[in-house]
Amino acid sequence: MLRDLKLEVFYPHPPQKIWQAIANRRALAAWMMENDFEPRLGHKFRFSHPNLPGVTASIDCEVIELDEPSRLSFTWRDGMMLKPSVVTYTLKSVEGGTKVLLEHKGLLQQVETLQTTETQKAMCSPESWQGQLIPQSTGVTRTLVAVGVNPSLSLPVGQFKTSESVILSSFINGGWEYKLKEKLAQLLEN
Repeated sequence: MLRDLKLEVFYPHPPQKIWQAIANRRALAAWMMENDFEPRLGHKFRFSHPNLPGVTASIDCEVIELDEPSRLSFTWRDGMMLKPSVVTYTLKSVEGGTKVLLEHKGLLQQVETLQTTETQKAMCSPESWQGQLIPQSTGVTRTLVAVGVNPSLSLPVGQFKTSESVILSSFINGGWEYKLKEKLAQLLEN
């Protein structure tokens, strides 16, 4: 399960220069992802992220806080998330540059239960099999399957769509750190 993220990075640049890199559509595209961002409270925008060759995923966002040049917050929701999380950049002027605190909150989300059809319920009722139910997971969908019976009778009993997103997981598992410490740092040096 994903956990909320806090990441602090120091840049030897003034807050205004950092602000231009996090609150500008072209700069965001250069270090993060293609987007249609505008620094306007309430603006809905989208990041486009290429997952695999020929497949593009998107992240729907909305600017919810804007305090130039010190704070920017927006929601973050891709197709796998049940509800949006929140990304916040806080910029603080310090001796020799700027500290940037990135917080990504709201990552602990509930599991959504998908409706099981009446046919699936009837075919997988205790009367139709003798055995146990075990969870199986493909990473995106979890299915309870009857075991100890003929495999052809092992039908899904209930499916649960998890809120763990491949895109979100990649950002939480080192992606944000790479984007901030490598990609953004390179952009700021140019």
